Amino acid sequence: MLPDLKTLLVVNPHAGKGRGRKILPEVLTLLRPRLPGLEVRVSEYAGHAVEIGREAAESGYQRILSVGGDGTPFEIVNGLYAGGRPQRPVALGMIPAGTGNSFLRDFSILSWRDAVAGILAGRRRRADLVEISYERDSRPVRQYYLNILGVGLIADILQLTNEKLKGFGALGYSLAVLLRLARGMRNRLRLDIDGETLEIADSALVVSNSKFTGGGMKIAPMADTQDGQVDLVIFQEVDRRDILSIFSRVFKGAHVAHPRVNTRRAAALTIDGDPRQLLMADGELLGHTPLRLRVLPGELEILA
Repeated sequence: MLPDLKTLLVVNPHAGKGRGRKILPEVLTLLRPRLPGLEVRVSEYAGHAVEIGREAAESGYQRILSVGGDGTPFEIVNGLYAGGRPQRPVALGMIPAGTGNSFLRDFSILSWRDAVAGILAGRRRRADLVEISYERDSRPVRQYYLNILGVGLIADILQLTNEKLKGFGALGYSLAVLLRLARGMRNRLRLDIDGETLEIADSALVVSNSKFTGGGMKIAPMADTQDGQVDLVIFQEVDRRDILSIFSRVFKGAHVAHPRVNTRRAAALTIDGDPRQLLMADGELLGHTPLRLRVLPGELEILA
């Protein structure tokens, strides 16, 4: 039986090239009979769901559902935590309607109907939340993410996808990888992983709280959303041929056996880059290194 909680549904109508708007009537038909008093807010522009999340925290909502991609819960969570930890726990439910919908794959949820079924069944799971600090326009920023952080090449690929290849859907990520490779990589990174220092060159990395990114790419096959750690996947001193070989294996998670791929786990992490490296989290471009990161174990309650 579903608890009687003050509930808000946040809808990104533009997610998945309008899929968010398309599925909304069916979603509401299923939700309203079981969630009396359900309120609906529409995210109308980039960053709007941050404002909605902030207002929801101030208004005492106890359950927030979203219709959108990975970026919509990212914004909601950052709104909820904008003034610090919410005074009362907030359960989060995600109904996928975006391009990648990566986070829910860790819970074997591949469709919006699966997600709604999980929410209405009252299934609840704890998940870690990751706090990050970095620089944007030379100013310090603190934010949170649920799924994946990309540093350098990975963020560059997202930028290319967003700017030129969004219309290709999930295929756009793959095309962006191939196009970005033509530029190569020239950098030096210094990582502090739970107090251990690691220096690498001509490298890129992802810092994953969950297994998947870009839809079906199993980028961190050993990641666990509940283990109190992030998984680092480091593409170390790779050239174009290496990246192509690695990329061909990433959908099955077999790339981690490649000799140029290094994996680590961490509860706390710092990254400095020369030159500064672009960052992305949960499909959203952020700012640049230096980066400071810590895991908040079991911070979130996920309805899935």
